[in-house]
Amino acid sequence: MTVLRLIAIALIFMLAAGAWFVLAGSVDYRTNDTGNALGERVAGLWGGPQAQLAPTLTFASPNKRGTLDLMGSDITADFKLDQRRKGLLWYATYAVDFRGEYRVKNTTSVPTTATFSLEFPAPEGEYDGFEVSVDGKPVAVTYAGGSASAVFPLAANASAVVSTGYRSKGLDTWSYVSARDGVGVVKDFSLAMTTDFKNVDFPDGAVSPTKIAQNGSGTTMTWEYANLVSGRPITLTMPKPMNPGPLAARISLFAPVSLLFFFAGLVLLTATQGIRLHPMNYGFLAAGFFAFHLLFAYLVDRVDINAAFLIASVTSVILCVGYLWLALGLGKALTEIAISQFVFLVLFSYSFFFEGLTGLAITIGSVITLAYFMVKTARVDWETIFGKPKGLPIAEPFSSGPA
Repeated sequence: MTVLRLIAIALIFMLAAGAWFVLAGSVDYRTNDTGNALGERVAGLWGGPQAQLAPTLTFASPNKRGTLDLMGSDITADFKLDQRRKGLLWYATYAVDFRGEYRVKNTTSVPTTATFSLEFPAPEGEYDGFEVSVDGKPVAVTYAGGSASAVFPLAANASAVVSTGYRSKGLDTWSYVSARDGVGVVKDFSLAMTTDFKNVDFPDGAVSPTKIAQNGSGTTMTWEYANLVSGRPITLTMPKPMNPGPLAARISLFAPVSLLFFFAGLVLLTATQGIRLHPMNYGFLAAGFFAFHLLFAYLVDRVDINAAFLIASVTSVILCVGYLWLALGLGKALTEIAISQFVFLVLFSYSFFFEGLTGLAITIGSVITLAYFMVKTARVDWETIFGKPKGLPIAEPFSSGPA
């Protein structure tokens, strides 16, 4: 192995790295360009993220007007998840059945007329079965500007329970906002969410539930407060599978690291076993690596992400190992090179399927690989290895190789 050969291999590596950066940019562009259009189509069919504001209650008497405080709230929200893939992205659509009971009291000594107003999460949304009842009796509802109002009489010092509910559809998140304008006081509050999925999540800045329980294939979450002072919403984030577009872009972006490990291992394996590979051999191997990412990038929006990964992995391994078999023949070196490709390409790329663990997986793999090569090359005479070659064949086959 001469310095010129190492420089040639380095140039091949840089060309391959440039190709991967272009591929990663292409996948990212496809994801964002089609994602915006498809996201609008999904939102048009299912609606967007929903945030239900707490209702307002006002009163009007001959001599006074004002706001009635909510004395208590009992709310339920039942969710049915429907994950949909469009192009290179997943969308977490859901159906929600919202029900609320609100206790209100006329604290004045005169009869009054109360108005219950509920603002819908989105003016353009669909709300099936909407109704309002007072103490179990339906009342007339008027609609204006994306909200609904119901008027009912309230006797002096009397209390009433206002019930409402609807069925709707949304996307990604659902929120309940108990305080409309910043920090507010919430009295005797209870919200129970039930889902048909278990991997529930809550975004930063949201109020976490006071109780979570698994119920078969779903989850029940409860928020219960006697007297809460807060300005934060209660928000549930719907789960969705890993997005294939961003995953393919990330794997392509870090592919040069994978190839660097493989080339380093290949140089050590061939040099220590007296096998000479021409830089052109390295070029074809880099192309075999690139085939994995190219296939994966253009399969993930057509087939299941795991199937796309399997097809791309098998294709790349067959290309590279088959090529080296023709060049070197069967033998221990070929087996070690095949294992190296499996580790540095397949396992390295698959680590990106585990968000948050990629760095740790790569670090552990790198340390194990380093230990292996340190043990393997501890007794190697590097002066001889990197000396001027004397008549070694370019790619000497093993005796068991094909004719």
